[in-house]
Amino acid sequence: MKSVKQHRAAIIVMNVFVALLCIAAIAGYFLAPLLSVRVKVDLSADDLKQMAGDVSFEGVEVAYPDPEPVDVELSFETLDFVLPLFSGDAMGKTEALISEKADALAKELTPVIRVTVEQVAEETIKEVIKEEADKIVTDQAQEVIEEYIPDVTEEEKETILEEADLTETYIGQKAEEALALLNSGTTNISAIQDFAVETVEEVFSKLKGTGRTEFAELTFDAEAEQEVRDIVKENLDAITDEFGDLSTDEIVDRVLEEIANGLEGGLDTASAPVVSLSARAGDTEEASEAEEKLESNISGYIRSHLVGESSTQIFFYFTIAAFVLTAISMLSWLYLLIKVFVKGFTMNPAVKLKAPILFLGWLPFLVFFIIPSIAFLAVNALGGIGALAGETLAFIAGVSFRSSGLVACAAAVLLILLFIPYGIIRRKLKLELASRITPQEEAAYIAANPALVPQEPVVMEHTVTDEPYQGGSEDPEAEEPASSEQNDESAPEDGGDAPAPYEGE
Repeated sequence: MKSVKQHRAAIIVMNVFVALLCIAAIAGYFLAPLLSVRVKVDLSADDLKQMAGDVSFEGVEVAYPDPEPVDVELSFETLDFVLPLFSGDAMGKTEALISEKADALAKELTPVIRVTVEQVAEETIKEVIKEEADKIVTDQAQEVIEEYIPDVTEEEKETILEEADLTETYIGQKAEEALALLNSGTTNISAIQDFAVETVEEVFSKLKGTGRTEFAELTFDAEAEQEVRDIVKENLDAITDEFGDLSTDEIVDRVLEEIANGLEGGLDTASAPVVSLSARAGDTEEASEAEEKLESNISGYIRSHLVGESSTQIFFYFTIAAFVLTAISMLSWLYLLIKVFVKGFTMNPAVKLKAPILFLGWLPFLVFFIIPSIAFLAVNALGGIGALAGETLAFIAGVSFRSSGLVACAAAVLLILLFIPYGIIRRKLKLELASRITPQEEAAYIAANPALVPQEPVVMEHTVTDEPYQGGSEDPEAEEPASSEQNDESAPEDGGDAPAPYEGE
């Protein structure tokens, strides 16, 4: 009996743990996205140039670097697969879901593209500064030479520049100094102008230092200084904001607009019209018009390629599959939870743990994470998506998956660890209860088989006395003489012998 109580208590404690695992596995499907797909985008300079084209404005040529890889993630909640199936218009809800995810993807892509384009703008400014340093040194030197030596030839110019040490090496050095100034955080145009003035003054000094008589009277006066400042301001005005700081906003907006225009050319406005984002001004309060246009066109571009009869049906079937897989998993855990609760009120509270441990309990994790992850590992081993799908998808550097089914899978693993000790105690408790005879069973057995049940022996009581034995019956009352009345009543009238007293049977 004691062993039964111990084993039953152990099972109850483990059942509480099992119940918590069941609740966690079910709740996990609603606490995180059922499916998340993260794509690593690695665009090259050629990819950016193809997307935006050759962008230039006000004398500024846009330079396209190789940007850093960025991640884009698209998530699907469990309810996303449930609501369309239980609505009156399943296909309509599915199309709405596609449009919603298209908007979400556009909202995810737009800031990513902006970060990439900002790298383009930064590279462009660097190229502009380098070109500006080159122009300042070269143009100013040649203007001075032409002014003081009117009939100078190109060969003579080259000779004078070499004498003054105004070579490509010197020009490159000045360009690096300009970039260092820019990288130090000094972006105000006045600082760039000061640097240009110092550089031109140095050029004048080098020309005068050649010893040529033509440059004996060469001086860098206030008029020359103002001329240099005006040239710098004119050349950098396109990338200077109202506060006089070098700004990438103009370049970024221009490139974003060109990318948006490129996407607009691929829109199917009949099936998926582009919607204005002005209604969501609260969400894009800090976004420029170019960003809003880009986000709108990305969303429209995605919808135009996904919203259709065939694609909607495919996505609807995918929704059904996802719902079925999740429902099977949750039902297996719910079934175990109900069994634990119901059997907790019986003498044997032990249950079987196999249902969730088998693939039933973690089907979504198997389908949405394990299988696609293995598939993309194989794709990467074969050279990547670009090698298999062509150049159109070469910018996809990697794909990773996540699923809330991980919680159910972890719960199944814990059940596997609990399975052996739980099974041992469960079998022991079952055997102990099977061999145990209850009071009800004992009473029923005695009632059915009275002859087979041994009877208790009858114990006779004897009285011990010091008085001498009088003989007669063992019953003392039988030895007492009858009273005179009894004798008189029992004596026969004729004087015969009286009847003997009754001694019992």
